[in-house]
Amino acid sequence: MSRVDALIDTLAADARPVRPLKPPLTRAAGWIGVVALLGGLAVYLLSDLQRLPNRYSGREEMLALEMSAMLATGVLSIVGAFFVAIPGYSRRWLFAPMAPFVAWMLLSGAGCYRDLVRNGSSGLEIGHSLDCLIFILAVSVAIGPPLIWLLSRARPIDPLPVAVLGGLGVAAVAAFILQFFHPFATTFVDLAVHLFAVATVVIAAAISNRRALSPA
Repeated sequence: MSRVDALIDTLAADARPVRPLKPPLTRAAGWIGVVALLGGLAVYLLSDLQRLPNRYSGREEMLALEMSAMLATGVLSIVGAFFVAIPGYSRRWLFAPMAPFVAWMLLSGAGCYRDLVRNGSSGLEIGHSLDCLIFILAVSVAIGPPLIWLLSRARPIDPLPVAVLGGLGVAAVAAFILQFFHPFATTFVDLAVHLFAVATVVIAAAISNRRALSPA
């Protein structure tokens, strides 16, 4: 027996069976499904759904489009993170959430401007905006670690874009859930705070990516 054959036998003797991961879309759907169930339950039990249309009276259609863009940003970011985590899949997934994110910002900005024209300078006050910051960060901390654990199982070679997509997805989902608890229509100051919260989550995910995602 040659040394090569002996080495192969030694490695094969110590090798453990590897359980292949489920397809990225299946794994992403599992996380999204659990978060949707828990988020829906929290909204049903804790929010006042009847007051939501009243807070956005006159811009209900814009609110629906804005929330759809938020949700699309979150879902596409999460799905993209699962695909990008595995070598060989298209890197175009990095750009998947861009269009809905831009739509989210434009719709939110247009709604804020409309309310500013209607209500005057009251739309520039901080009010309860800091509560929104705490809400988005708290929800992100609650739902983010399970996502990071699932992504880490793929042992991504380049973890930074995976972490950025995951962070954006988590923050967008948190902002979407916030709308059901928001005590007032979104203002420019409020939108700025929301963006700061989203950026904080994305940056935190990017900074911690190398340890959290255990790159190969």
